[in-house]
This record gives sequence, C-alpha cells and structure tokens, in this order.
Amino acid sequence: QGNSALKVDRAFVNRNNIPGNPIWFSIVRRPTTDGGTAHTRMGADTRMATPTAYMDWPFDGISMGYAYRWANENMGTGRVRICYGRGFEAGLQAENGPNLNDTDFVGISWDVMKKDDRFAYIQSFLAMDVFNYPAFTDNDANVAMAASMGPRNNVGDIVHTSAQYQDKVGNLTYHATAGWSLAQPDESSMGMFWDPMVGAGTEDENGYSAIIGVRYDMDDMGLKLGAEYNWGSEYWIAMTPGHDDLYKSKLATRGSVVELYGIYDIPSGAAISKYGSAFIRVGYQHYEYDYSGSADWNMKPYDLNNATDVATLAGMGMDPVESADQIYVTFEATF
Repeated sequence: QGNSALKVDRAFVNRNNIPGNPIWFSIVRRPTTDGGTAHTRMGADTRMATPTAYMDWPFDGISMGYAYRWANENMGTGRVRICYGRGFEAGLQAENGPNLNDTDFVGISWDVMKKDDRFAYIQSFLAMDVFNYPAFTDNDANVAMAASMGPRNNVGDIVHTSAQYQDKVGNLTYHATAGWSLAQPDESSMGMFWDPMVGAGTEDENGYSAIIGVRYDMDDMGLKLGAEYNWGSEYWIAMTPGHDDLYKSKLATRGSVVELYGIYDIPSGAAISKYGSAFIRVGYQHYEYDYSGSADWNMKPYDLNNATDVATLAGMGMDPVESADQIYVTFEATF
C-alpha cells in the first residue's frame, strides 16, 4: 500500500539580508550530504553541501548565518552559521515501551575564508542522545538486535569537530581534512563501545581521522584524474549514513582506504541549465580495516591484527572483513 510521503535529500528555504544586513535564516531539510571535499571526487567543481563529508546525514533543522569580508583582500570572504536540527525522530511510544528520546544536533559551521579556489573551513557540533539501533522494517532484525543489545535506547552523546583546507594550483586541486570525535556514554544504559565479555562501556573515547587528496584536470580532454587516502583510529566515529560508497562508508573506516578515480565529461552542446552536466566516473577503492565495528558506536572495537581479538570475535559468531576492494562505474547527469 502506497502513501503520500515525499522523501528528499534536501529542500530548504532561505531568507537573506535581514534586515538589510549580511545575515540570513534557513529552515527545513538541510544541505548536509556529499559535503567537502567529497564533491572533488564526485565530479563537481563547487561545494555541494555545508559540512565536511564526515557529516553526511540528512536531517531537518534550522540555521542562522552571518557573512563577512576580511580586511585583508587576500583572505576573501567568510561565513559563520549556528545550526540546530533533528537527526532522528523517536516517534510515538507506548507508555510501557522503551523511553527513547529524539537525537538532536547543535553546532557551529564556519567558512573561515574563501578566495578563488582557496577555502578553509571548521565545524563543531554535538549529537545529543544518540540511539543504539533504529527500528528495522524486518521484524526478525528487530528481534535479533533486541536479543543481543536489549531494547532500543539512547546511549549517550557525541562531540564532533573537523577542519578542511582546499586549494588549486594550475590544474591541480589538493585538499586535506582532519576530524576528531568524542563519545560520551550514558551510564544509565549499556553505554557506548560496550564489551560483550565485560559489560557496559562508560568511559569517554576519543577518535581521530584524516583525509588527503589530489585531482588533476585536463580540460582540453574533458578528463579529471584523482587520488584520495583516508585513515581512522580505533574509536573514530563518522556521521555518514548518507554515503554513496558501494560497500561501507570509507570515511567511517577504522583503518585506511585508498581510492583512485577518473572523471570524463561527456561532450555536449549548450547546457539548458547552469547546473547542467553529464559525466562518467570510474574508480577503485581498497579498504584495510585495523579495527572492527567501523561506523558503529555500540560495540567495542577489536584489533583485527591481534589473534586473541579475532578469536574473541569468532567466539561471538562474527567474522569481520579485514580488507575489501571495489570498482565502480557511474553515469551521472545534473540539470
């Protein structure tokens, strides 16, 4: 049976120049997927979302921002925003059911400077009352999760901060991003990074990540060639359920990922829209996992290079992937 629900990646309304000043207000589904610097490898020449790609999570919210121009002309312009949104809606609940709270985001997003192709950005936000697992469409999955992890519940907060820098020299674009996550478990639940052999995880855990990448454009051939490398630490958390990777989110990896890609702009006539383009993307990704549980804040990460840890996972009926390779080919058109 169908319904009238409209599902969108982003849909928002802006009110600019309030009141005649460089201040704006924006509301509804936020532009928070495929953020910097993911656009570089996805075939776009301009930024496609506000946050860094570490925050790839569609959600509804509100923001207010202020735009400014640096006194030093070489620094160009900048923008700073204060943002609030709902990343997970708990919905109606029975009185005798689990007391699950909504998951809300609040933070600051700062375009420090933008001058031609040079761009520096910092963001920091708090994810409040993150949940252990969502309600699955498959009831058997709900039963299995409840049997191993207990009822659905909030497990704590996550502080997330990242910084990005991108520039272009000639035809070479280069970029670097660094991220820090802080998991703050709620002691009233099973906590975060709980150990099935020991019990609830109640200690704060820090995670770290880094991305570096380059792309070389051969405009006369309509060809772009690029490479990226990213690394994540043992307790790294990326907020990336909106990722477009075929296997798992590469930016959530507790380990490293190497990606090589090429983008071919399909020759065409005059575009009917300023957004019009068509291109083919071909790429290869190699994942090397150092720890289990990438993208998950529930279970303790186990060292996949440690025989005892691997044996412990096997004893729990788990056979984690230690490495993975994938090749992708896409045809994409925008209008």
